Amino acid sequence: MRKKFRGFALLALILLVKVILPVNTVYSESEISLTELEIKVMPEFINPEDWDYTIPSLLVGYHGTFTNHSDSVFNGEIIISVPTHLPLFKEGFVAQFKDQTDTQPTQEEYTVNFDEQYFSWTPSNPIQPNDEYYFVLEYFSAPIEGEVERNFQYEYIPDSDIQYLNLTFYAPFQAENFQINKEADLITQSFGVEIQVFEYNEIKQGEILDFNVSYKKDSIVTTVEAFNDFTMPSDETHAGLNQQAPIQNQGNESFMNAENIVMIILMILIIAAFIFIIIRKKNMPQTQTKEIKDTPKKIVNKDEEIKKLRKLLADGQIDERTYKEKRSKLD
Repeated sequence: MRKKFRGFALLALILLVKVILPVNTVYSESEISLTELEIKVMPEFINPEDWDYTIPSLLVGYHGTFTNHSDSVFNGEIIISVPTHLPLFKEGFVAQFKDQTDTQPTQEEYTVNFDEQYFSWTPSNPIQPNDEYYFVLEYFSAPIEGEVERNFQYEYIPDSDIQYLNLTFYAPFQAENFQINKEADLITQSFGVEIQVFEYNEIKQGEILDFNVSYKKDSIVTTVEAFNDFTMPSDETHAGLNQQAPIQNQGNESFMNAENIVMIILMILIIAAFIFIIIRKKNMPQTQTKEIKDTPKKIVNKDEEIKKLRKLLADGQIDERTYKEKRSKLD
């Protein structure tokens, strides 16, 4: 009788643990944590395979970094929540980068749980102690409403605490009156595409970040389709960029794969940053450039220094990687 009671108690304990613990808790923050996440929100950027081209699509990309804080190798499962409830939700892919400079990501095998609303995968290469794992995840949906006056809502709720979060919104090509209901930390423009950046530090699990986005656009041409037909000016500033290979558009089926989508995104970011740097360096005296590079500034006010760094980034005097390095030293 006592053995039966012990067996029943053990079974009850197991069932209780399963009920209390969340289903998607597959790792603890003492093992690995999401230390950095950049979210790219791109309305009418590109349509996935077999998409009704008359319906504007929204592409969202997560570019994140997991850090292994433990003394042991992590080879468990990673879970990232995604809004599978959105209209026409369609998964894109999951891939990993070897490091922050890698431009040849390796696609990961993943699954999508539409009922529980998450992507899950096990890194193909275990995360070593004190090492970092860089990943990218993308998905499509159709939350955009309106014919000419278009709008959509974007909401992000983190699964865990995040040290640094960056949300970047890209206006559709040739969109007018692109507006977001919050004040951006950085607003810039390249090739007629407006970019608004929002930065957050020490975001807590469950904190709701919601944005209302609106713009005017009277065509159904995506940004990638527009860039495919785009010819760069034959001036001195763009001379080096004209030699870049064009995006080959032979139908979505031929180029809608993990590597090409990532490369399209990176190409736009790199080209934009490259032009800003060229233009600013031409207009900046050499002595001033040397002073910025060689003379460290004494930090008096953290908020003021952050504003200065954002301005340097917007003016093209520093690139995004330098900005992040200098920004992290202020924390």
